[in-house]
Amino acid sequence: MQIPQYRQLYESLRHQIISGIYQQDDLLPSENQLADLHQITRMTVRQALNELVKDGYIRKQKGKGSFVNLRRKTVGLLAFRDPKQLNSNEEVALQSKIIGRPSIQAWDPAFFFPISEAERQAGCIVAMNLHHSQATPVMFEYYYLPNINLPGFIMTPFVNDSIMESLRVNYHVEASGVEQEVSCVLAKAQEAQFLKVSVGSPLVYVWRRYTTNRMGYYFYSVSFCNTQQYSLSSLIV
Repeated sequence: MQIPQYRQLYESLRHQIISGIYQQDDLLPSENQLADLHQITRMTVRQALNELVKDGYIRKQKGKGSFVNLRRKTVGLLAFRDPKQLNSNEEVALQSKIIGRPSIQAWDPAFFFPISEAERQAGCIVAMNLHHSQATPVMFEYYYLPNINLPGFIMTPFVNDSIMESLRVNYHVEASGVEQEVSCVLAKAQEAQFLKVSVGSPLVYVWRRYTTNRMGYYFYSVSFCNTQQYSLSSLIV
């Protein structure tokens, strides 16, 4: 899928903002400077900046320019920490891998969150994701995406093997909030296979509904977390 030039610039600036290259209230380069730097038109630059304003990353001041504005809705993502490390608050770096190919299925009648009639009629895209630290698998996830305005999703290559990044980059859908429930379950055969634990091992079980920047669009996930080696917390991004 060809990514529009304005979206490429959006992603570049967004990455520089969330990674701290540009700090809160920093002034971004001017439209002319960005156009020259990226060899694109000012109209394309303006489109990228308007999207950053809409998504809460920057604010514009007439006659002054565009300033970093990180006062936006946050999403609590699951993070793992190593209690054996001196600084146990440091997040463990995880690598992600998509398992198999996503498929379009009917919703389970006993789905864990209420869904709308429009969602039910459209069906859902089901994808599986495995997260590991070095060689240790720590989280196995199912994602459930309403099959609404996501053309070609199951055939399009994933961005960085990430469902969320693929939604954001390819379809401009970004998580803006989350509801969740947490419990403990015993591993069944599939979870045990992917997490390399014995059937019946205790796992932290998290089911979530994400709100997004697309009005009325939600997506869902179920996570099975192996906390034998790493502790689990919520990372705010």
